[in-house]
Amino acid sequence: MQLKHCFFVLLLFAFSAATAQTEGFSITEASKKQPSLDGKASNQDYLYVTAGDRLYAIGNQQGNFPSVGFHIPGEMGGIWQHPIKLLNGFGLAIRKAGSADFHKLEKADHFKTYPFTTSFSYELPDEGLSITRTQFVPDATPVLVVEYAIHNNGQEDAAFNLLFNATINLLPTWLGDRAGMIDGKDELASADDNKGMYFIKDHNNTWFAGIAVEGAKTNLQKQEGAGNTLNAAFASDLRVRKNRTAYVRYFISGSINNAREAGGMISIVRNDLARMFFQKAMRYEVIARQAHVSIPDTLLQQAYEWGKYNSDWLVRDVPGMGRAMSAGLPDYPWFFSNDQAYTFRGLTGTMQPSLFYSSWKMLKQLSDKTNNGNGRIMHEASTNGAVYDKGRMEESQLHIIAAWHIFKWTGDLDFLKENYAYGKKTWDWLQQHDTNKNGYIEGYGGVEIEGLNEEMLDVQVHTQKFLACMSAMARQLSDEASAQIYAQKADYLKSKINTEWWLPEEGRYADFITSRGKALTIIDTALSKRVHTGRNEWARKKLSDLRRQIADGSYRDKGYAVYYNTPGILPAETGIVDTARAREMFKKLSFFTNKFGLYIAGIERPDDISTDEGSFAHDSTFTYNRAVMTIATSTAAIAACKYGLADTALAYIHKILNTFGYATPGTTYEVSPDYGMFVQAWNTTGINIPLIQYFFGIDPDAYNKQIAIRPLMPSKWNKASIGDVIIGDARLSFDYSRNKDQTTYMIKINKEGWTINVALPAGVRAATVNGVEQQAKDGMILLDKNNNVVVF
Repeated sequence: MQLKHCFFVLLLFAFSAATAQTEGFSITEASKKQPSLDGKASNQDYLYVTAGDRLYAIGNQQGNFPSVGFHIPGEMGGIWQHPIKLLNGFGLAIRKAGSADFHKLEKADHFKTYPFTTSFSYELPDEGLSITRTQFVPDATPVLVVEYAIHNNGQEDAAFNLLFNATINLLPTWLGDRAGMIDGKDELASADDNKGMYFIKDHNNTWFAGIAVEGAKTNLQKQEGAGNTLNAAFASDLRVRKNRTAYVRYFISGSINNAREAGGMISIVRNDLARMFFQKAMRYEVIARQAHVSIPDTLLQQAYEWGKYNSDWLVRDVPGMGRAMSAGLPDYPWFFSNDQAYTFRGLTGTMQPSLFYSSWKMLKQLSDKTNNGNGRIMHEASTNGAVYDKGRMEESQLHIIAAWHIFKWTGDLDFLKENYAYGKKTWDWLQQHDTNKNGYIEGYGGVEIEGLNEEMLDVQVHTQKFLACMSAMARQLSDEASAQIYAQKADYLKSKINTEWWLPEEGRYADFITSRGKALTIIDTALSKRVHTGRNEWARKKLSDLRRQIADGSYRDKGYAVYYNTPGILPAETGIVDTARAREMFKKLSFFTNKFGLYIAGIERPDDISTDEGSFAHDSTFTYNRAVMTIATSTAAIAACKYGLADTALAYIHKILNTFGYATPGTTYEVSPDYGMFVQAWNTTGINIPLIQYFFGIDPDAYNKQIAIRPLMPSKWNKASIGDVIIGDARLSFDYSRNKDQTTYMIKINKEGWTINVALPAGVRAATVNGVEQQAKDGMILLDKNNNVVVF
């Protein structure tokens, strides 16, 4: 048994001894048996999340709840139970009985994050107290449990007065007005001091917040609030014996229907807290065990493991909508098609596929309702079902590309059939947006820059990949005629991209193709908005020269590089570039890379690359200007793997790792190193895809029960292993080791009837397989046993 899983075993023993009651159980103590990461004292203003699939709480690491977010300005933190917000936040004040003044717990001395709980520690020497606040949200139940462990350091028993202050703000999610969700004044609905149960209602709606207190006799002392909010203070008396710890818990939940529903959820958790905690602990043991790795790069291993936990934090289960992966926190707690397409390509093999299926179901339902079932996949939808953007011109392709990838890992033929049929509609819709019939789809792609709605590179590259995937789907479903047609179209578009979009002098592909007049307009906009005196003068010279060449007719290329956007390397990431050209691209790419990774718009690379190598200097309003983004760096890492450049890929991964834990322990920010979403779903792709699908080289065909393994280990890795990789109904494990004279692969699969083809390094023609020499065929050897040892 690996040591890293021992903490969960301890929890299982604790679970066996626990009763179904909350009495005698402490989430503070139980959390200490989990792995943890400590916050930095200098990072207390950065955010954290305590997450469940039905409810989450966002605050800062000093224990407060600042106004954060731009979608609903200042309202994206606090306690959310989508599609409504419950509280802006809460805090505790304490004093010795008989004292005049309360001591507010306004700044934690220490913050600690665990896989599914969070804690804050406070030292109050004047009161002789040490206090730990620990937060937990159970699975499938929208209740936040806030436990205060109050330890009396004194030599005498002491009585204390507690004041739990909560700001209730029952508020609709983003785009609430589109769904008829109009905020009203929050009012006290009922208060039962004997039961310690209190309910607040939005005057205009059937929205309720419930707060229950356990461990101390409580009464509601005051009510006041600004605007539509309500501030409530819950006063309690508590006696703590000398050198002992007393526990007070607050349970917070809500409902969009009635108080009874919220109260019922609170009662379930109050009565069954220990079991629900250990049930979640056991589920996290499964998360940790699935596709678990042991590699010599300990920082990468830690980031990979916490990436699994981050992914679980972002699963949202919204009544009336379904269960899917949200994009990020605090401002993207809802659903994006492109984010899920990227994210799931990195999560296959690490988790059961049920979330993939429910997400794809939701996305199609929202898209068909919005787009009349024409095959277009929508971009973004809030948690009330309101769709903000009907879909950009690359997202429908990404949806089908990801579906093919999911099928390869799951072997689910019904899922394939559904998405192949949908892909046909998508292709019919896409062709309507090639108005000049030159083979290129027109309109905005993934680059969110005003004016870039021409023929965009990312749209064409994803269309080419989409066509190749449609061909593979058709072939799998024995639709050979369609398979050939899609393959021909994919090959034709690949040739056009490599011929018409390549810019030899730049060593990269163009951002877009358009008319000369429109190109001049785009250049002028870029010069005025993205080029700044004393920052990126190189870009001023480059664009001024390009403008002059276009104006005087000396520019001969078909496409234009103006913003130097990340999609310029997408042809390498999808593998449609020849090796020599790909290597040339990587040489040029280093210019647009700082210690944290790749600029999303390379035009904003400063003359002095070190300028942006500290905390992100953001604008007064939220923008991605000057952003180095993890998803861009991930693209570079994956592209390097495509061309056998494992060490180059690892170097890009380590640029991502420079962001890991920079601000929030256990996470990488959307914008490196500390801006935007502090936890972002697609950030796992830059770690998981290189690690699982390239370094370990796992390439499954689950439906046909075949797996190809083509290891591409970094040059300094002499030992690595991965276990319990989920492929169909099977589990694959692969141990790799090498020394000066010999390389050994130990490959296991737990199901009968699977065949595994393993690639040998170039120049190696044979290997010993289970003690018998086997000659390689086309560089591969065949394994047909459950346990295999390959030596060469």
